[in-house]
Amino acid sequence: MRGKDVRLEDVVMRFGDFTAVQKTSLKINAGEFFSVLGPSGCGKTTILRMVSGFIEPTEGSVFIGEDNMRGLGPARRPTALIFQNLALFPLMSNWENVAFGLEARGIDKKTRRNRAFELLALVGLQGHEEKTPAELSGGQKQRVAIARALAVEPAVLLLDEPLSALDLKLRQYMRAELKEIQRKTGVTFIFITHDQGEALTMSDRIAVMKAGVVEQVDTVDNIYANPKTPFVATFVGENNVLQGKVTQADKEYAVVETPQGPLRGLNQDGLSAGETAMLFVRPERTVLVNGVIPDNSFEAHFERRDLEGAYVNLFFKTDAGPFIVHEANRGRHGDLGGAAKVGFNAGDAIVMRPGEVDNE
Repeated sequence: MRGKDVRLEDVVMRFGDFTAVQKTSLKINAGEFFSVLGPSGCGKTTILRMVSGFIEPTEGSVFIGEDNMRGLGPARRPTALIFQNLALFPLMSNWENVAFGLEARGIDKKTRRNRAFELLALVGLQGHEEKTPAELSGGQKQRVAIARALAVEPAVLLLDEPLSALDLKLRQYMRAELKEIQRKTGVTFIFITHDQGEALTMSDRIAVMKAGVVEQVDTVDNIYANPKTPFVATFVGENNVLQGKVTQADKEYAVVETPQGPLRGLNQDGLSAGETAMLFVRPERTVLVNGVIPDNSFEAHFERRDLEGAYVNLFFKTDAGPFIVHEANRGRHGDLGGAAKVGFNAGDAIVMRPGEVDNE
């Protein structure tokens, strides 16, 4: 199997007066694990349906490899689609489920049986070929669905939130499984999800969407460390947000006067003195000030401590709003009492123009 690239060129999707996807151009590289990430209703599944051929864009074109897909339905495109509902046939054996698409293409029984067995081995289901889906766990059923999709040798595999019905541990396990299967096959994976943990764990690159607009396309590291908009900064992972007005600025740093006093961060948007701004800093980049004082520090009122096993979230109340410090659990945190000093270094904070944040 070999993946092909996918290009969206100025695609727009309207349903009556509602525009589900604003004008979008996007290139997904051959053999890439690419995720489209965003909240419900942002347009990510609409993009998947345009690529798969279930709907035609109102404007623009979809290319797979060098071929324009305009006018080609799902059966004529080099794609396969895995839905949230796996739609396995309960009365068929697992190998028959996998071979179903081959049978529809007129492949003889011996050939399709051998191919189904090969694919079930690829996804780690040796010994389960003659069982039915009812005899499998949720994760095993997912792998049967993947094998079935791969049986028709697609250049592009489209996955519409396939892990959302699984419990947490199984989702975490299947993330690794999906990434390994993608690496082995070389097929281009386009993965739709609202779960930023899934996207960060599996993807080579991510497109973050909001209200029909792709806000940022980048590698997982850059999406997390260098978000380009307030929405991306708050939707992908947690961020402390402090608002105010720029009092000093140069090409590298800006000082923002906030309710907690002046705070300094990277001047990502090239803001000038007098402009309003939002300063973002990840909870894991913040500290309780005890000894060495970071670039920025201020008093905050301790409210509660949430234990997450290996990590601890410390929640504070400030004049600027809630503030979170995320630390490794070293067993030293009890009730911090009332006031505490928290802080962060300027190089760990990003100053941006004000914009819409994620409120989910």
